[in-house]
Amino acid sequence: MSRPNAHTNPASDDYRLRVLDDGWNRRLLDLARVSPVKTEGLSIHFDRSPDIFTIPKLTSYKYRCLGLFKQEDLAGYAIATYQERYIDGEVADVLYLGNMHVIERGLGKVFLEKLSQRFKRIVPSSTDVEYLYAYVIGKNIPAMKLVETGHLQSSVIGKIVMATIFLVTPKKVSSKYRVRPAERDDLGMIVQLLAAEHRERFLAPVLDNNIFLENLHRRPNFSINNYFVALEGQQIVGVCSAWDMTSFKRNRVLNYGRKLALLRFLYNSAAMLFGSPRLPKPGEAFRDITIAEYAVRNRDPGIMEALLRFLYQHYRSKGFQSIIFGSSEDDPLLKATDTFITNKVISNVILASLESNPLQRHGGKPLIYADAIQI
Repeated sequence: MSRPNAHTNPASDDYRLRVLDDGWNRRLLDLARVSPVKTEGLSIHFDRSPDIFTIPKLTSYKYRCLGLFKQEDLAGYAIATYQERYIDGEVADVLYLGNMHVIERGLGKVFLEKLSQRFKRIVPSSTDVEYLYAYVIGKNIPAMKLVETGHLQSSVIGKIVMATIFLVTPKKVSSKYRVRPAERDDLGMIVQLLAAEHRERFLAPVLDNNIFLENLHRRPNFSINNYFVALEGQQIVGVCSAWDMTSFKRNRVLNYGRKLALLRFLYNSAAMLFGSPRLPKPGEAFRDITIAEYAVRNRDPGIMEALLRFLYQHYRSKGFQSIIFGSSEDDPLLKATDTFITNKVISNVILASLESNPLQRHGGKPLIYADAIQI
């Protein structure tokens, strides 16, 4: 959810919602560019060009883009994607609300009110969707205030951590586990590991053999070779996918802020020494790798670290600047990132009920799925 950029006090009655089709792509990309996310002095443009609908198409069975208009002027938009996700171990239809942007301060409240009215009126009567969820960066105070307004029966059910691992100094690979690119013969074990992991994660996408093969076919620049397996002896004990999504999903830091500006200076100094790629200038895009899925035996951080060490060495040699890895704040697998230079961003996970019943059985949830593809 973006942070608006000017002080106004708009009246709700002056605005209306419209469903926007893919023909609005260019206008939506332009609006996202002028309304970056701001938190703790950091300003980020989540660039989804050339097609803002690529990720919704990859992560849902249906999506709707809702535009906020004042007369004929587009003042904001949000994309709601219909998905099958695990809720307490059971498959449920949910809505993910992402890519919410507004052009003026104060419009976020208006927009959320309009969205709430629409969701409550249309979604329960015409779909099987019971819940809506969203990720909100913890330090994005204006966005969190919108969540607390009560337009939806929502609550913070936990936090996720997205760790950016910087590929600056050389790292040795694990001596305990052997890591290699996956092969077709590994498919059965890969699906078994990932499917079991997803069933235990709150809000994880459903995964089986057919969905796995469909993902291989649908995802751009993606194949079985994007999966890497960790072996103990001849047994596969861990797997993860590593995906270069930068052809349609780029992160541009417009303002690093004081803390990250210092980190960038130190990083670039070390990069010159070790022959690593420098971090981009403000406005330029990171060249990063996304860990889209992963699973390891017994949720062992040592196996996850072995996978990350191999990917670190592999993609550092190819000129990438960072690897993105995320999980629930309570997940022991986050310890696998401790050996690396990282920047960690904590986000609140918001769950809202689209039924008349309040959220009673969904308090704090362990092992929330951090969807690095759509964040």
